[in-house]
Amino acid sequence: MTITKTTPVAVWLNLHALVMDHKWLSRDLLHDRTDGMPWSGYRVLRRVEDDPRSQGEIADLMGIDAPAVSGIVADLLARGYVGRTTDPADGRRKLVRITDSGREVLENLRGVTDVAPAPVASLTAPERRELTRLIDKMRAASDRG
Repeated sequence: MTITKTTPVAVWLNLHALVMDHKWLSRDLLHDRTDGMPWSGYRVLRRVEDDPRSQGEIADLMGIDAPAVSGIVADLLARGYVGRTTDPADGRRKLVRITDSGREVLENLRGVTDVAPAPVASLTAPERRELTRLIDKMRAASDRG
């Protein structure tokens, strides 16, 4: 199927559909390879993989509200995938940190979640560079509001 409409809305809707179609495949594989952890739990684990973060920071990074993050973190705490720690810079603030069990889950999922879907894998190296350049441009425009 060749896309002929190139209006900003048409491009956005086609890009969104492409990403969402492949998100559901990854989500189902993730669910099958864990103890039923939802996709949102995976998203939180990826955001705290390198550094502990506050729930507010996680919410901002994920583009969801703080109460939603609170529920996701509670589920991950119950599974033993994250813990809470006090922020060394501000003793009043709590940070969410990944546990060894959470790291193990991410490592076990690498083959599922870190494989490019066929539409991206089909691009040549120059095409991927161009796509990356365009994504960077869109992110910069998004950051400016």
